[in-house]
Amino acid sequence: MPRQNAPLLAFNRGVVDPLALARVDLDRITWSAETQTNWIPRSLGAMMLRPGWKYLGSTHNDAVSHSIPFVFNADTKAKIEFTANIMRVWVDDAVVTRTAITGTFTNGTFDTDLTGWTDADETGGTSAWKTGGYLSLIGDGSDLAIRRQTFTVTDTSTAHPIRIIIERGPVLFKLGSTSGGSEYLGASLSTGEHSIEVTPTGDLYVEFSSAEEYEVLVDSIAMESTGVMTLPTDYSASDIGNIRYDQSADVIYLACKDKKQKKIERRSQSSWSFVDFDTEDGPFGLINVSPVKLTPSGLTGDITVSSNKAFFKSTNVGALFQIDSTGQDVEASISAENNFTGDIKVTGTGSGRAFSIFLSGLSGTGTTVTLQRSVNEPGTWADVTTYTTDQSVSYNDALANQTMYYRIGVKTGDYVAGTIEASLSYGAGSITGVFKVVTFTDDQNVSAIVVKDLGSTDETGDWYEGEWSDRRGHPTTVSLFEGRLWWAGKSKLWGSVSDAYGSYDVNVEGDTKAIRRQIGFGPVDDIHWLLPLQRMLMGTASAEISVRSSSLDEAITSTTINLKHASTNGSSFVDAEVIDNRGIYAGRSETRLYELSMAEQVYGYYASTDLTALNPNLLNAGIKRIAVQRQPDTRVHVVLDDGTAALFVTDPAEQLKAWVPITTDGDIEDVCILPGTEEDNVYYTVNRTNGRYVEKWALESECKGRVVGGFAQSKCLDSFVETTGQTITGAGHLEGETVGVWADGADRGTFTVASGQFDLGASYTNVLYGQTYEADFKSSKLAYAAGMGTALNQRKRITGVGLILADTHAQGIEYGTDADHLDGLPLYEEGKEVDSGYIWSSYDFDALEFNGEWKTDTRLFLRATAPRPCTVLAAVLQMVTHDKS
Repeated sequence: MPRQNAPLLAFNRGVVDPLALARVDLDRITWSAETQTNWIPRSLGAMMLRPGWKYLGSTHNDAVSHSIPFVFNADTKAKIEFTANIMRVWVDDAVVTRTAITGTFTNGTFDTDLTGWTDADETGGTSAWKTGGYLSLIGDGSDLAIRRQTFTVTDTSTAHPIRIIIERGPVLFKLGSTSGGSEYLGASLSTGEHSIEVTPTGDLYVEFSSAEEYEVLVDSIAMESTGVMTLPTDYSASDIGNIRYDQSADVIYLACKDKKQKKIERRSQSSWSFVDFDTEDGPFGLINVSPVKLTPSGLTGDITVSSNKAFFKSTNVGALFQIDSTGQDVEASISAENNFTGDIKVTGTGSGRAFSIFLSGLSGTGTTVTLQRSVNEPGTWADVTTYTTDQSVSYNDALANQTMYYRIGVKTGDYVAGTIEASLSYGAGSITGVFKVVTFTDDQNVSAIVVKDLGSTDETGDWYEGEWSDRRGHPTTVSLFEGRLWWAGKSKLWGSVSDAYGSYDVNVEGDTKAIRRQIGFGPVDDIHWLLPLQRMLMGTASAEISVRSSSLDEAITSTTINLKHASTNGSSFVDAEVIDNRGIYAGRSETRLYELSMAEQVYGYYASTDLTALNPNLLNAGIKRIAVQRQPDTRVHVVLDDGTAALFVTDPAEQLKAWVPITTDGDIEDVCILPGTEEDNVYYTVNRTNGRYVEKWALESECKGRVVGGFAQSKCLDSFVETTGQTITGAGHLEGETVGVWADGADRGTFTVASGQFDLGASYTNVLYGQTYEADFKSSKLAYAAGMGTALNQRKRITGVGLILADTHAQGIEYGTDADHLDGLPLYEEGKEVDSGYIWSSYDFDALEFNGEWKTDTRLFLRATAPRPCTVLAAVLQMVTHDKS
């Protein structure tokens, strides 16, 4: 009967599939486990009872939620929570709330008129009331339309929460301590809803304005009432899991399948906005080749557009259209200095360079109008000639084969009076203009606003429809990469103008121009994710695609962009994550997790590795969410559809790949991770008996029984709350549940919560209560102590076990052959009695007697039970095998 002391020196191999347990020839399998639930493996080899989760509060209305991180820097961060059609913000582990203040804005809803608002329009601006209850603002390109109001502050030095709804933006907004000032805030507000908080020291001066030549609309401004700050969104409960995001400074860009792109804007930790992401210059599809011709009613401002055939649909609202004019017309209505028309481009020779000038309303005003030109490109304007009376003349510069840009208007200091109508008309060339549909009238008529001056009001078939609209679809994912904002979906990939995230103009000169690329292979209607690694990678149902330039490390441009297969596994519609230069994504079946990394054999190419190769059934419930924790170890949190989670601990340098299941008394539904100093902050959303709760993982240092403030600390309970006293109240979130209590450094047993409270029988100064949980470990097959080859199929018996522990409660671990045959640590060591509540900082004594049985498949089973801390460093098994020799 061979005997052997078999060491289990590492508990960081995680679980393996039962089908792999017989591979005892591999150290990787020998030190793995069949069961390792709620144990956290460390890269150094130990495992500890997982930390408990602190109860922070409920989701909005206890609804299904999905949270994404906001990280401005290590100290400025937030958790953005989405539930059905509502967004909330968590800062410092609490939702942002508002406290009502005294006073209201006069006529802040603009129900019937603009009473209470002071007209401060500049000469060319017009502010007015609009039917439907809006403040309408129309500028002239330079002069502002302005409305102001003074809010009398009675609660000085108190936070004032202001809610602003913009029906059609952008609207310039000022909030100051002086009239027209922006001491508290000066911002351009996009279409959407804004919740802004400021702390004034005196009266507030509010101003809305716009210089845009088209109408912008303010819906309302009001002081918010007391309660949690919420912002309305377009995302239903079924949409929130499809949200994709990326962040630049104070802005999070959002994509969601079948939804218009959005932005979250932060102006302070208590000031947030949820608004539209809009562009004015694309992206556009191919030129129209149908018989449909469009006719705009004007060149600037608010216009109507008609079609010669039935073409428009209600889903065109919000869509951009680009029109290339035949000939060039520019015009302006001028009632202030420094106001000009747009420019025309003049080329050619002889009479082909002649263009017309029209001026009216000028005679007798004393105002001087100046014609200016710029060589090769608009920007450096030189005076050509001036006019002081109404004109309708032709002008020819006789500059053969030179490219000149012309404009006409009133220079600074030259305006005296009047409203001058000025225009230039050139029969050659073309002006590229853009309008946005704002109202659907019928299939041949829409209302629109001109966002880039049109060049003609003639009927034309030379137009391009925007690629983003409810009619044509919206991108499904977004990413920032190489100074561009990328969107992908509907078999296409779009990159913004370099360092101009709101511009998608493919006509910009040079390599900075926007990028539009059709994906020409595979079923890629929905692009599931974009990963900004050394290359940008794109996930589709059929393949993972590398987006790269034509040469290694060359910047991607519209001429160098290349799409190559990285792998052909195919991905699911679960957002992927980045770990350094690696990508983590869920496979097409949602039951496998893959890693994308640079191939070792060929530089610049990516390959996929199956991270679940030894656990092919571990994620069979279906992957729902993925999040990455970097401190204290790199851990991938994988939330599954059955309400459990799986933790993947990885360290490529140590070839560490360990999977462990995570469970609790409830369904885990979401995970969100924010960076921390000692450890990253991990948040789970758990659907428990009494509601859906946001819970935060305790730090590992808080779960080791170490003395803090005079008491041993163990935050190893779920949905836990910290308090003091004897009769514990406010425990309604655990109503009817049996809770464990760790008070003044010791396990005080279990209690049942009734009517939101329970009595401890004694008063304590440091109480932590919450739901208990167990951590179970069942070893792999133990093929040791065989004298005739393998010990598989040989009867064997464990006669003793030596445990090497750290930071472990005297009754913090049980050991045995299975869950029904367990013994605890002895309460006598080296002839001395051990207090039942003692915390071993280090435990290393003689092997313990093990009540093993003769079996062909005997195992080591370990169990830790919260709230008693436990960390296992190693185990040594004393084994005897009965060879069949």
